[in-house]
Amino acid sequence: MKRREALALLAGLAAVNAARTSAAPASTVPRANELTQILPFTAGDVLAGCTELNNPQDDHAGRGRIMHYDGALQLKNTIWLNDTTHIVQGVRFGPDRSLWAFDTFAYKIIRIGANGRRLPNFTAPARGFALIAFASDGGFYLGENYVGDHSRVPLHTTLPFMPGTKRYGDGHLFKFDRHGRFVKEYATRVHGGMGGFQGFTACALTRDRKSVVYTSESGPKIFHYDLQNDHQLPDVVAFEDNTGHFFFDVAFDAAGRLLVVRGTGVDALELATGKVLQTYELKSFGWASLSTPTTEHFYVTNFFSGEIAKVDLHNGQILASANSGARKALSGVAECPA
Repeated sequence: MKRREALALLAGLAAVNAARTSAAPASTVPRANELTQILPFTAGDVLAGCTELNNPQDDHAGRGRIMHYDGALQLKNTIWLNDTTHIVQGVRFGPDRSLWAFDTFAYKIIRIGANGRRLPNFTAPARGFALIAFASDGGFYLGENYVGDHSRVPLHTTLPFMPGTKRYGDGHLFKFDRHGRFVKEYATRVHGGMGGFQGFTACALTRDRKSVVYTSESGPKIFHYDLQNDHQLPDVVAFEDNTGHFFFDVAFDAAGRLLVVRGTGVDALELATGKVLQTYELKSFGWASLSTPTTEHFYVTNFFSGEIAKVDLHNGQILASANSGARKALSGVAECPA
């Protein structure tokens, strides 16, 4: 990816943090051609954050929306959210098939039950959380999306500080127990990405759940942190800035390979060495979010174009595709587990 394209991608992908806002919620009145039924999640369903942007003064503001597809990427339902204000991202299924999603602007952590009905939002500390990972003990981790106090690139949205501070965030990982009670904050090292404010933006727990691999969106490093002993491990991959390497989402497949989205495709890496074992080229740029792979396939999404692709894990063939219509708003994809 060229630097010009990468800067454009960063400007679009920068879902930035804001304090709780008094702005009116986006309209939840559906259009005639949009589905709004309450529909249970079934194994193989695909959910994607596809906010409908509608504010010419703020390119991250709009009506919260999650698109619900089947495994062939045929649209089944559209879920509208009436309490979010900006891009909804970080969609992920929990072990109980409940769906989690995040609006870092409004400090909202959305939960939808396996039956398709909204659950109470999860109340967390006032941080720009945008991802969740589930621990083996029933607890979970939330990642803080932002770090620092300024952006190095121009953005068409606002970057206010966290309430009561002069910074956007610390880029840390937070542990909660099975009852949702805060347990621990991990002082994870982050890069900042090309804008300097991207913190702990995507992660994958290792199979033994003792460590976590993570990225700072659009940064050239893949980090590794020992959760059991609470210390930073050597980076999985570490390139210098301005060398054309940009990393986004990460996930482990069943074979233990680390899949990493890099804007123009996906690489499968060996965790111990960072060696590229397989490459999945996608012939365009803007690819940024990834589902947890099954033994046969994974889903990957393009933030710029709104495309979703189902990719064969073995040979890289595109098995199905769809265009969500959410240009510069498609942020996160998850497949409902069996």
